[in-house]
Amino acid sequence: MTEETGDLTESIAYCGLICRLCFLADKCDGCKTQNNNCERNCSDQGCFQKQCCEARNYTGCWECADIYNCEKGIYSNGNHKVKAFATAIREDGKERFIANVLRNINEGRSVEKGKDFDGRSVAEVLAMLRE
Repeated sequence: MTEETGDLTESIAYCGLICRLCFLADKCDGCKTQNNNCERNCSDQGCFQKQCCEARNYTGCWECADIYNCEKGIYSNGNHKVKAFATAIREDGKERFIANVLRNINEGRSVEKGKDFDGRSVAEVLAMLRE
């Protein structure tokens, strides 16, 4: 594992997003840090995924058997990219997930909000990650 992949792996949020690749990365160190400025965490309700994982002692939603059926928090708004990322981590492991994300980035695809992986189904995002 390179330093870059290790940093990205360590920055995976409870929901499955990669905090170091977030559009807020210049202002936020990720949801598992003291400098957490994530939109979800700063909302009035807080982040469902963070609260749920902390209550269950999970490092992320991928550890939950209900990931495939979960429609709560960030997974309730049709953000299939995030759910697909957590699913990929569950099925493939963090290192392979990060390797797939980096390969996609190197091929010109962006995982940023509103870019190539948004607006697609879980199955479509998983196929893009793994192809």
